Amino acid sequence: MTILVRKSGPADRPAILALLDGARGLDLPPAERAAQGFVQGSFDADKLALFETTTGVYLATDDGEPAGVALTSPAESAGAGPPGCTVEVARAAGLTEGVFLYGPVTVAPAHRGRGVVRLLLAAVAEHLADHTAGVLFVERANEKSLAVHTHLGMNHVGDFTYAGREYAVFSFIPEQFRA
Repeated sequence: MTILVRKSGPADRPAILALLDGARGLDLPPAERAAQGFVQGSFDADKLALFETTTGVYLATDDGEPAGVALTSPAESAGAGPPGCTVEVARAAGLTEGVFLYGPVTVAPAHRGRGVVRLLLAAVAEHLADHTAGVLFVERANEKSLAVHTHLGMNHVGDFTYAGREYAVFSFIPEQFRA
């Protein structure tokens, strides 16, 4: 297994959209969905293109096959909903300068448990070296994502509730993931 991570481009969009859609877990019972982890929201090629033109989309491949993906965006571009709430919580925790949003992130089932998220974070850290913090939200029902991000040493900086769902907000210093 040789995992390579790079910024994505237009030709990668179909594979990335398939990864994201497959990670939604909408057909799973709630307990299994929580245990496997899930991606929220829906994405299309136009929305993905917006992410690509800002802080970037990072694609991990294994012999050319998609292994995982991480999306990032400037904190200033966060709209309403969980992204905007995340930025508000982060700012209240003192993270006010050089902040970007991290996520969603997902790893193909065949590559889980092999360090793909850490490799994606290393690429994000290299490309966004001029930023001081990444922030992300995880729905409290997403047990797998909470465990992964806690295991990676990310800092819990607060919580919020949106549309009846509870979320945790984590932050990290990109430098901690540089290779």
